[in-house]
Amino acid sequence: MPFIENVKTFVLWAMILTSVVLTYLVSTYQPAYNVLDQGDNSYIEIEDIGETKSFTELLYPSQVISHSGEERSWVHPAGDNYLEIMETLQEFELEEMELTGSHHAPGVNRSFNGMELIFDEALEGDWLQYLVGIDDDMILIDRVDRIIVTETSGGTPSDVAIRFVDMEAEEVYQSPTSVTVSDLESFSQGIALEETEVEPRVLNEREDSNFQPVRYLPVEPVMERVFTYETTHIAPDGFIQTLFTDPDYVRQYFQEGEDSSYTDGTRMMDMTNRGAVLEYVRPDLTAGSQIPSQTIVRASQEFVNGHFGWTDDYYATSWTEGSNNDRASFTMHVQGMPIFDSNAAGASHYTIDVTRSGNEIIEYSRPMFQLEERPFDIDTNVELPPYSEVEAYIEDEMSAFPLEAVEDARVAYNMSRQNSIAVFEPVWFVYARGQWHQVDVAEESVTEEVLQDGLEQD
Repeated sequence: MPFIENVKTFVLWAMILTSVVLTYLVSTYQPAYNVLDQGDNSYIEIEDIGETKSFTELLYPSQVISHSGEERSWVHPAGDNYLEIMETLQEFELEEMELTGSHHAPGVNRSFNGMELIFDEALEGDWLQYLVGIDDDMILIDRVDRIIVTETSGGTPSDVAIRFVDMEAEEVYQSPTSVTVSDLESFSQGIALEETEVEPRVLNEREDSNFQPVRYLPVEPVMERVFTYETTHIAPDGFIQTLFTDPDYVRQYFQEGEDSSYTDGTRMMDMTNRGAVLEYVRPDLTAGSQIPSQTIVRASQEFVNGHFGWTDDYYATSWTEGSNNDRASFTMHVQGMPIFDSNAAGASHYTIDVTRSGNEIIEYSRPMFQLEERPFDIDTNVELPPYSEVEAYIEDEMSAFPLEAVEDARVAYNMSRQNSIAVFEPVWFVYARGQWHQVDVAEESVTEEVLQDGLEQD
């Protein structure tokens, strides 16, 4: 049996030597990081699609009204008009704030010389430190629905003051400024390039209150331009890189039509409406018990900034806090005016929506297109009737709601997007029963097409 014993000895030594070699290789092994970094599934740096925006760049008035005694005009948000107003406000240095009487409350009979800024949602009082030149410890108001820059009468320490209106608390606070009346007049004339005469109306009166939700509605036809833009589709690749912690584990699943889903098992990103809308959700997170460290508007601003930025002009138009989840919506604006409807189903085609639970963002949706920098050179103007004709149309032609249900009325854009072309047409909208409704009242349009060389086309 010597042969068998020799074989056993040989096998035993082979095992011992193999074990020694493997132990050495394991103890001296280093991963080939460079090779992994160059692999096909590695992270690819993608430039930001949009741009980062500061907090104040997302706050935007829904209306600016110029007051000259009992004469009032709606300042059209043409171009950067409203942005220039907001930037000028930041230059106003305020040293104090004091409570004034209800005689400064909004009402149809209030008259003054100056300018009134109205916001869709009440701003937090603390935000004033970013909107005007005032220290945080000087701010006494909790919420701000309207900002009024007005000439003052005798007995005040300055010629021009700023008033801040809190409709919920029914309070008005006033701060003197170093601005002169001539400065205010020059500023008003500079931004009021397009104006329409309006009248103050209270559509839903508050009982037993001096603070009425005054709306300013046109008493003459409104002329607005139709804009046509080329659009560019936004690919989902960059969002996969930032919305998921490890893109290598993300898998794509195709659904009906051209829709698709991406998931890593805990997060999900859906491309819906044939890839026109991104919807991101984290179903692994439930209602958070943590107290948020900042407002939902501020948290949304930082989240979008960190996930490929803001495309086109989006401004905060609604937000809610205090329930299980906090939500903020940012509506797309074109040439300063908001979009309230489109030929596609749902507002997700023209709004960015962010939902937070505790301190975590759990839902995020946005359109997946952006406009080219300049519109086509097609000069089409639409003449919309005054609000009196809108009221008559609602009473005679609309059955969805009675005229008494209307709380607000606005001229805004309807977006019609077909393939890569988007057309923005100004139309009348009224706010009733919790949403904006388009009113298809008769309108007149004049079209003048301009070629690239500047010549008119017959």
